[in-house]
Amino acid sequence: MKLLSLTILSLIAAVSADTCETCQFAPDKNRCDITTSCIYVWGHANAATPAPNYCACRHGYRATGYDAGDSTAQWRLPWTASGGGDSQQGRVFVKPGVACNTLCNEWWLGKDGCKEVAEKPACL
Repeated sequence: MKLLSLTILSLIAAVSADTCETCQFAPDKNRCDITTSCIYVWGHANAATPAPNYCACRHGYRATGYDAGDSTAQWRLPWTASGGGDSQQGRVFVKPGVACNTLCNEWWLGKDGCKEVAEKPACL
């Protein structure tokens, strides 16, 4: 019974973990849509992720054709500058192949402009 409980808990943890599909920076392997850029996200918490590169929308834009709350297609990340201050919290990331042509609700607010897109605490 104890083994069954541990197995179930492990499966639940694996399913509920936030994952973010990465992109490859090499031009011949880059699957990001033309409306995004494959960028390196410094300060990535999981050292096991070999290349924390994500497809980034232009500031003020989010994924086209997806609900703003669909965190499987688009997300924001806490992103601080090297000195510890705010950096690009308003940047929306999308899975490779997703276009970013939809203006965020309050696009003019910079880092606070895409709050309708969920911020994940981290990507694994």
